Amino acid sequence: MRSVLIAAGGTGGHISPGVALAEVLVSAKETYGFDKVIIHSLYRNKDNPDLKQAPCEVLWHNTPNLSGNFLLLPFRYVFHLLKSWFQFSRLGVDAVIGMGGYSSFPALLFGLIFRKQILLCEQNCIPGSVNRIFFRFAKKAAFSFPPKAAPLSCEWEILGNPLRKKAVPKLTLKFGEKWDPKKKKQFNVLVMGGSQGARQINNIVVNLMKHDFIQERFRFRMLTGTALYDEVSKKTKMADLISYSDNMAEHYEWANLVVARSGSGVLSECAAFALPMILIPYPFAKDDHQTANAKYMEANGAAVVIEQKDEDESRLFRVLNDFAENPQVLNDISVKSLECSHVDAAEETIRFFFGKG
Repeated sequence: MRSVLIAAGGTGGHISPGVALAEVLVSAKETYGFDKVIIHSLYRNKDNPDLKQAPCEVLWHNTPNLSGNFLLLPFRYVFHLLKSWFQFSRLGVDAVIGMGGYSSFPALLFGLIFRKQILLCEQNCIPGSVNRIFFRFAKKAAFSFPPKAAPLSCEWEILGNPLRKKAVPKLTLKFGEKWDPKKKKQFNVLVMGGSQGARQINNIVVNLMKHDFIQERFRFRMLTGTALYDEVSKKTKMADLISYSDNMAEHYEWANLVVARSGSGVLSECAAFALPMILIPYPFAKDDHQTANAKYMEANGAAVVIEQKDEDESRLFRVLNDFAENPQVLNDISVKSLECSHVDAAEETIRFFFGKG
C-alpha cells in the first residue's frame, strides 16, 4: 500500500491549504498512484471545521512544542514521535507533504530518516523555521509568494496558496458594477482578524465607526473571532458582527473591500474574489512574515498596507476617505487583486509534486 501524508497541524493557515491538497489527491489517487491520503494534525485542532469536514482520514497526534518542562520534554517528545512513526509505517507512508509549523516536524523527520519523498508547501514570503531546515532534504517545494531569505537547493516553483473548493468563487466577477458610485451609495467593508480574531483591528474599526462620514459611506461586517465576539458586541451596535463563519464565500461576495491581517490564506482567498485589501499586518509575527506578505500584495497593486502597533483609526480613516472620493481606485485595485490570484493552486501543486494529472 502506498500512502501520502499531509502534515498540516499548526494554525488555520497551515490546515486550510493542507485540506485543499487532500481534496485534490483524494479525487485523483489512482492518477498519482496512491492508495490512501492521510492528514496528520494536532489534537488541539479537532474542532477545526476544515478538519471536521476533511476528505480523508485525519491522524491525530499530541507532539509537544519544543518548550515547557525541560526535564520531561525530551521523554514526551520522543514518545509521541515514535508513536507517530509506528502509525506512518503501518499505513505505508511513501511521501510526506509538509505544510509548515513545528507540528509538521515529526512527519518530515520520518521522511528524512526512512528515505521517503519529502515535499514542502510554504505559504509566506519569509519561510518558517521548520521548512527552512528541510529545504535541503526536500525533493520539491511549492511557494505561495516569491520566497525571501531562503537558501534553496531543491526544485521549486511559485504556484500560489492552495484553496479549498468552498473558497473558490463560483461566479464570474464584473468589476465595474461593484464600485459604481451611481449604483451604490455605501461600500461594504469586511473586517477580518484571522481565525483567532484580532483585538487591534476590532478596536480600530470600532473607533472608526464613530465618525459620521464613515457611517454615511460604509457598512461594516466584522468577523471578530469567537473569543472576542462578546467584547466587540459590548462596544458597538453599528456593525454586523459574526464570531466565526464556515462559509467565507458568501462574505467575500458581499464585500466591496476587506480590512484584514496578512496571513497567506486571507490574501489568497481575497485575491480569488478580486477584493481590494487594506492590510494591517500583525506586528509581532515571527520573522515579521505578515508585513512581507502584505508588502508583496501592495507592490502588485492589490492592497494598501497600514503598519501600526496602536489602535489609532486615523490612518484607516484616510484610506477609506480616499476610496470614497475616488471609487475608480477600488476598481483598479480589484483588477490587480485578481491578477494575484491562483485559484488552481491546489491542482497545480499536486501536479508539480507528483508529475502527472
